[in-house]
Amino acid sequence: MKKTIIAASVAALVAAPAFADVKISGNVIQEFVSNNASGLGASGDQGLDSEAAVDLVFSVSEDLGNGMSAFAKIHQLSDDGQGGQGRADQIVGIKGDFGTIVAGRMESFTEGKVSAMGAVDSSDTLSIEVHPYATSRAEGGFAYVSPSFNGLTFGVAGFAMNNTGANASTSTSIISVSGVTNLSAAGAAVVTSGSVTATIQHETSVAAVSTNESANFDAIDVMLEYANGPLLVRLSQERTDAATFNTGDKDQTTTAFGINYKLGDVTLAGTYYDVDNGDGVDGNDVDGYFVGAKTTMGANTFSVSYAEVDDLNSSGNKETGAKDENWMVSVSHALSKRTSLTAAYKSEDEGTATSADIDSFAVGIKHVF
Repeated sequence: MKKTIIAASVAALVAAPAFADVKISGNVIQEFVSNNASGLGASGDQGLDSEAAVDLVFSVSEDLGNGMSAFAKIHQLSDDGQGGQGRADQIVGIKGDFGTIVAGRMESFTEGKVSAMGAVDSSDTLSIEVHPYATSRAEGGFAYVSPSFNGLTFGVAGFAMNNTGANASTSTSIISVSGVTNLSAAGAAVVTSGSVTATIQHETSVAAVSTNESANFDAIDVMLEYANGPLLVRLSQERTDAATFNTGDKDQTTTAFGINYKLGDVTLAGTYYDVDNGDGVDGNDVDGYFVGAKTTMGANTFSVSYAEVDDLNSSGNKETGAKDENWMVSVSHALSKRTSLTAAYKSEDEGTATSADIDSFAVGIKHVF
């Protein structure tokens, strides 16, 4: 009797659809990276750094009948070299003959679809993909992707980012005097005259800042895609509301174009970006392009790529008349279908005379599951 009950329980657990619908996937990557920046002296040689990346993805699907299905994905990642975990995609949606509807935390089409077309290298840490002022992954996404019409697909997405802002802040004035009178103060300096010492700190205040106050989506992204055999073409435009940047200045508009073409074991890739009012700042109009190729020879995959983009200063604003030039080569050797060794070299030539040229090397091992 007991054996029958146990056997029935095991059979019920094995047949439970909740177990069959959940898939676990991801990868574990360990890279060692060395950066050498000329023009910065000893401080520019950063030695050998550890860069670890762990992606853990839980995917769920359910058949709803009538050609419809529901799905969800939770993607956790760690890429700071210290094992700290962070959130990537967290989405839920439905799909059918009408297309796909998805909501949650996700990348925009411009970042996750067009920019991703430049990922031809084997390194996880090093990259020269062109994405100035990218909005990247954001909360509150809601997207629709149409079914394919003879290879043509379109998508539209909106992002209702979290409404946050800075509170008002005030620093207190402090005036301390020792000694005799007859002192003078210049700004916040310490002035000494004989036995007189005066320290003056001026009062400052910062007004409260409210962001994303409107009831509209904070960013809107549209995309067109054409896929026909070896050819894949994508065009997107993303507009981000000025209030998202705490500037109250200009809307940021990003137009992007990408193309991939497969010729046997060779993949050719190119992307182009044009950004108006980057980070909401009037005049931050930048553009850039990327070209690359990769080919597979037996167990080895080789890649070479080049990118050029308008230079940004340390404050993130456009440098007039300056361009950053980057090129990169990489190789990946497959030990199996899931495990590979990688090596990459990246050269960055920054556009401004005061900036350093950076040479980076990376070697690593990657396992996917």
